[in-house]
Amino acid sequence: MKEKILNFSVDTDVNSIECDLYCARIILAAASDGKLIVEYPDCKNVNAGCGDGTLIVNQQKRRLFAHKKQTIKIYVPEHTVPALKISGRHLAVEITDGIYGELAITADDGDVSLSGGSFGEAEITGGDVSVYLSGVTVKGGLIIKIDRGNVLSENTFATRCECRAARGNIGQVRLNCKDGSFDTQKGNITASLSGSANDFNTDLYTKEGTVNRESQKPDGAEGSFHAYTKKGNIVLDFEEDEQKENA
Repeated sequence: MKEKILNFSVDTDVNSIECDLYCARIILAAASDGKLIVEYPDCKNVNAGCGDGTLIVNQQKRRLFAHKKQTIKIYVPEHTVPALKISGRHLAVEITDGIYGELAITADDGDVSLSGGSFGEAEITGGDVSVYLSGVTVKGGLIIKIDRGNVLSENTFATRCECRAARGNIGQVRLNCKDGSFDTQKGNITASLSGSANDFNTDLYTKEGTVNRESQKPDGAEGSFHAYTKKGNIVLDFEEDEQKENA
């Protein structure tokens, strides 16, 4: 039997969206028709409401043995630029496109995927969480702090980036960031940065592993890149230098 879906439409201005979830797949995407709409299952444990400029979506724990994630979709008009606060357990968070203010995601476990969106600030924290970013723009700081899980970003821009994982690999592909700090207790760190090696002061250190280049402080360098792993390898490359070598 197909699950019945409810639509909750918001006609007033919204400056923040708050979601408190348990075992959910939450999807936020740009609204094609300019209307803020929440699509959610017609179940007693899921509710949506709005007041004082805040859209609230609440999902409570279901009966025992109901382990399938419930899907909740929020379509956000580009003119609203709301702050996003998402928290819970057993989450799959997907944010595609759209323009947002501050983003704060706290997950005990699950997956976080950001694709093509623009954020004022972004912070992702959690326990056993995998994080993937693609084509994301963060005007301020991008902060990721997790206990376990892998972090991968591709074609991402952030003014400042801080990523810490107790256990897990960290990968940064074509990262455009002038101030980056990456730490893991057990895992590899691999990064390719926009620019040249002469643009960055680098601090690379591993206790048990290998590093593909020495730390350096070039004259006139305005960027900084820090990488530390207690047990793992560090590989750092620069796009501009690679293009010159391949020319």
